[in-house]
Amino acid sequence: MNKYFILCVACLTGVFVLSCSQYSNSPLSVGFHNVNAKYNALFQAKIKFKEAETLIFDARQDNFSQLLPILLPIDSLSAQAVNEQLSAVIKKASLVAERHQNSKWLDDAYVIIGQARLLKEDYKNAIETFKFVNTNATSDDARDAALIGLMRAYTEQGEYQTALRVAEILREEPLNKENTADFYLTKAYLHQLKEEYKTSVAILEEALPLLPKNEEKARLYFVAGQLYELINNPTLAAQKYSSVSKNRPSYNLGFYAKLNKSLDLGQTNSFQKLLKDPKNNDLQDKIYEAMATAEIRKGNTKAGLTLLQSSARTNQNPQQLAFTYLRLADSYYNQMGDYEMASAYYDSTATLLPQQDAQYKRVIDRQRSLADFVTQVRIIRTEDSLQSLSKMSAEQLDKILEKVYINQQLKEDSQKRAAEIANKGKQLQNKNTASTFNDPNKPMWYFNNPIAISQGKTAFTARWGNRVLEDNWRRSSKENTLSFDNNALSNQNLTNNVGNNLGDLNAKNIGADGMKTGIAALRAKIPFSPEAILASKKRQEEATFALGKVYKLNLNEPKNAIITFEKFLKEFPSSSHETEVLYLLCLLTEDDAGVYASYKNQLLTKYADSYFARLLIRSQNESLSTGKESEVQKLYAEAYNYFGQNNFANALTIVETGLKDYPNSQIEDKLVFLKAILLAKTQDTKAYKTALENFISDYPKSQLITLAKERLATLSAK
Repeated sequence: MNKYFILCVACLTGVFVLSCSQYSNSPLSVGFHNVNAKYNALFQAKIKFKEAETLIFDARQDNFSQLLPILLPIDSLSAQAVNEQLSAVIKKASLVAERHQNSKWLDDAYVIIGQARLLKEDYKNAIETFKFVNTNATSDDARDAALIGLMRAYTEQGEYQTALRVAEILREEPLNKENTADFYLTKAYLHQLKEEYKTSVAILEEALPLLPKNEEKARLYFVAGQLYELINNPTLAAQKYSSVSKNRPSYNLGFYAKLNKSLDLGQTNSFQKLLKDPKNNDLQDKIYEAMATAEIRKGNTKAGLTLLQSSARTNQNPQQLAFTYLRLADSYYNQMGDYEMASAYYDSTATLLPQQDAQYKRVIDRQRSLADFVTQVRIIRTEDSLQSLSKMSAEQLDKILEKVYINQQLKEDSQKRAAEIANKGKQLQNKNTASTFNDPNKPMWYFNNPIAISQGKTAFTARWGNRVLEDNWRRSSKENTLSFDNNALSNQNLTNNVGNNLGDLNAKNIGADGMKTGIAALRAKIPFSPEAILASKKRQEEATFALGKVYKLNLNEPKNAIITFEKFLKEFPSSSHETEVLYLLCLLTEDDAGVYASYKNQLLTKYADSYFARLLIRSQNESLSTGKESEVQKLYAEAYNYFGQNNFANALTIVETGLKDYPNSQIEDKLVFLKAILLAKTQDTKAYKTALENFISDYPKSQLITLAKERLATLSAK
């Protein structure tokens, strides 16, 4: 009896196992694999995926002064932080494909694998997975979810047109509620990245009613408010900011929403009250920034900038401070035209702004162009001041140098104290961090999370402190340099200006020896001899010339360029740069026929044979015809023939005729080089050297450039 029972059980078990094959279509098999796929592997994968999404969202560092992204951008930091969870998602979901091929949840498993790969920045495999689902899925919802993931992958890689083509396919599909919300959010994000803000906010409006009340929805209402501000619709922006408080926002999110709403409605009377509220002590920088925005909107730019500076002083977050500095820099550059202040703030912005930020390149380019401007302005100002000092009486000079030296010592002392305080703060921070790592009972998420760490870096503050922007701000101890007010030193106010804010520092507490040595170092920089004065003026000449070019080429300030070049011609007559300055003035005054004619006449009269005279004529003439090119070729051959016969005078005359009558010829560089050789035979060495230098400068791409450099090197070696 027992034998028959055991045999029956074995047979039934075998039948059951065979019927549960993942390749079987029997109801029992399909039901078995559906249950195991959904409530085992796929269920665990979804839990891990939700955990990863929550960690990324909670670790974000939103800068409410900037436009927030609708979807959190995918990057290597976020991928690294949740790598463990995402790897678990892929592992668990892959079990469905390996063991439950006949399950109806197979398509969902592939979708979540693709989504996990997307968050890991594994775009290639994510795209392949989504395409596989789109081609092979039996579930319409899974296929739609895969296409949404595909659109997101292309968007993150900047392939916007491809993403839009996917969106067109989805637009024709009847999506379920979850996919509809995801589709709208992804498409709104795509248009936001393309800076199509009107389209973006319109699509975002469609998504908002489909989302549950939570902090994520509150954040999206905030983004909608920002987008409406960008398209100049403050009324709708205020409405969206009002909706933030109805969707369980964090304290900071709710605070910024109220702040922005007040700005959009012009209700700024409450700002002072907010400043006095102890709960807002760590948000004072944002209140000041909002007050600044209100003043700037009223047209009170100076008052607004003062409030922005207050915001910078109270800001404790280096990453957000970068955007405050950037706003100050842009305001000084665009509204105030104060390029020195703008340069200082762009410099600070470049130090703090993350390199992956979209504005980083613009900041660096502006920083570099303004750095040259500031350099030239300071040279001009310093040399002017030094020359003025050289004309003072010994008694007056000693008083001024003493105050300048004391002022420098005061700055150094202040910066050393700031550095000491910052170092103490850094040591305390390191101590606290170490204790957190060593305590296994304390939560480790924040300190193990590269997202939070990278976005919360305080290296700048720890090393430098929140310093006032000034010259040489990075240095803890500065070499003695003369620093003066913008006014000329001959002004009676100089003594008062250099002595401002000296506090209790004086010669007694500095020390007589230090004072004497410091003043001697300052005095050594003053040009007293005629040779030193000449060298100082030469530096001024070069700086003024360079400044004019910066105005024209870097800053696009034609009016200031004209003023600077006209000043140059007046103060530095017969300069070696005069020909180029006259040429640049011709370009700058093309719209003023009378002024243009004057500068053109000077250039063509005084420097008819110069490169810039030919360049001006060339710009006014079309290329030579084939016949004209043949004529100039014959002239060149004739001149070269005279040169071979040692008839240098005739050769030079023919070359000059060729340059004058045939501008913009294909052999112009050959004529100019031959002229330089002829000058060596007909004039002195100086003329020959100058001609070679001009050739190298004017024709850098000529085939004769190497020969010219060799001749110049030989000449210089003699």
